[in-house]
Amino acid sequence: MRSIILVVDAGSSSVRCTAHEYRGVVKSHNTRASPPLDVEVDVDVAPGDEATTTASCPHPHLVERLGGIGHSVPLAAVIPETGHVRVHDVLDAIDACVDETLRSLRRIVHPDPPSPSSSSPPSSSGGECRHRVVAVGFSSFVMNLVAVDAYGDPVGEVATCSYACNRADVVEECERLRAELGPEKLKAMYQRTGAPLHASYALPQLRAFYGKEENRPLAERIVRWQTLSTISLHRWSGKPCVQMPISYSEASWTGMLDFRTCSWDDESLRLVETCPGVTQYMGYMSEGDEGYQDDIAILPPLADFDAPLPFLREGIPRKNDDGSDNAYWERWPEFRSHTLCQFLGIGDGAAANVGSKCGGGQQGQGRQRRIAVTIGTSAAARVCLPLSARSSSDQVRIPPGLFCYRVHRDTVLLGGALTDGGSVVEWARSLLNLQSPESFDACLARVTDMYDKRCGKRKRPTEDEVTMIPFLGGERSTGFRGGARACISGLTRDTTSNDVMYACLESVVLRLGRVLELISEACASRRTEGDDESPEYVLVASGAALERNVLWRRMLADCSNADVIVDGDSAEEGTSRGVAILLAESLQQTGLGAHHAAFGGIAEQPLVVADETKCNAVAREHWMTAASSQESLIAAIAPSW
Repeated sequence: MRSIILVVDAGSSSVRCTAHEYRGVVKSHNTRASPPLDVEVDVDVAPGDEATTTASCPHPHLVERLGGIGHSVPLAAVIPETGHVRVHDVLDAIDACVDETLRSLRRIVHPDPPSPSSSSPPSSSGGECRHRVVAVGFSSFVMNLVAVDAYGDPVGEVATCSYACNRADVVEECERLRAELGPEKLKAMYQRTGAPLHASYALPQLRAFYGKEENRPLAERIVRWQTLSTISLHRWSGKPCVQMPISYSEASWTGMLDFRTCSWDDESLRLVETCPGVTQYMGYMSEGDEGYQDDIAILPPLADFDAPLPFLREGIPRKNDDGSDNAYWERWPEFRSHTLCQFLGIGDGAAANVGSKCGGGQQGQGRQRRIAVTIGTSAAARVCLPLSARSSSDQVRIPPGLFCYRVHRDTVLLGGALTDGGSVVEWARSLLNLQSPESFDACLARVTDMYDKRCGKRKRPTEDEVTMIPFLGGERSTGFRGGARACISGLTRDTTSNDVMYACLESVVLRLGRVLELISEACASRRTEGDDESPEYVLVASGAALERNVLWRRMLADCSNADVIVDGDSAEEGTSRGVAILLAESLQQTGLGAHHAAFGGIAEQPLVVADETKCNAVAREHWMTAASSQESLIAAIAPSW
């Protein structure tokens, strides 16, 4: 019988569920009746305690995607500018994707009819299923926060926060906080949380929400702020009173987590607690659940993504805590199993790094360091670095312009993100009437010819200088300036649609190039004493917009002076693959017991080169001139923001 890991990926433009075959050992710590499996009985161990298993190198085929098994729902999950989340649409799409994925799995049947004593769910054709679902994991766009009431239900779309917020009232709240805290406190907070004060983070969004009188009726109903993944787990659990924790990973993206200690930042909490309209509520906490900590009522408890909490290790119940029927019991019989392990959510950026084989482990290829570069709707460049929450010896310093988030208890993610990546091209296609694939491909071919000609010139001519700032939805890395807007400069009567499309592609690459420079500088500062040799960097591309656009990969390679590789294993669904890998490693090392896996020593798998773009040294001067032009334009118009 196949063991299956389901991964739900709630992205900003679609929700999907995929199935992955897990080929490791499945164990259980439950004492209730279970199918005949290896059994381990463990005691609860909190993160940071000594009972930590030794990491082992992952088998290349420990987990493998099941082709043709899965479902996707296109969905604009976030409203631009306001940053509000279409929470009910997302939650319904998550359930619908799980529905369809399980239906696909049920078509894989035994040739013989099921025995009366079988614990397997029936297949759609009357046979016995060849599978059992052993784990369910999540990734989601981050940051996301959703206010819930005493029953765990969202109180409304207005009471949501996300990374896409660029509202004027939140930008103004950032300015008030800057004036209140002063530069020294802001710098110290940045180094603790790994996030600067910016409208895309939770602190100013929460304060702006609670500061509005018209939000007071909603605020009075709020018990906790949760994430999309934990709300889904809460709905499935049938336990209205359980205060579901969120993972260190998702909490880190709020900009309010001390990433060094994996606890809510004291200063951030104080600034939330002092908001007018904040309603404090301390709900029921399950006795004996030592895998998470509860620091403040309005924010959820914290735990690592694989925390062995009892209500995440016993499958879905037939009855809810209030005695009513759990609708998911009949809907998803695969989730009844006492061996089902449910995991907390992982930030999509962290999962994408792991899925792209850039998880920060031992890479086994000389001094090569892999940096993941993603262009989907948004864009980002990130590198994983070892930093245990149990150790204070390694003091990571965050360069201004970058972020630092938790992947899990052993690793952090250093990098930068752009609100607009592929969305810049989509905007240009709409503006220039290039929606059809044929017209867009023709334009891209002409832009490629333009690039070939320009890269062969030693000096960027003045007629080439159509320069764009791609801040359609505001700026995150590297300036984190509130209220920033996009701009195109250098237009003339001779400017064509090709020039505008070229400027759009170039602008995103230039911002990513600046992020990559800062990452390289930060990694160089972490070299051990006496180690004079700099590592060789390779960029691992992910995200549909980058994987499908050869010209964009060429531009990225030339701008960054590093080769760009598309990995054959992680193309298209790297985020889901990353979640599956993390879940499989946790299961392999710990089963369903209470010990915690150790991820710090995991070796990175070799890259399967589906495509490699070599950097062109001749183009270096061209990109240096282009970068200077863009930076000058930003400096010129930034005062108007």
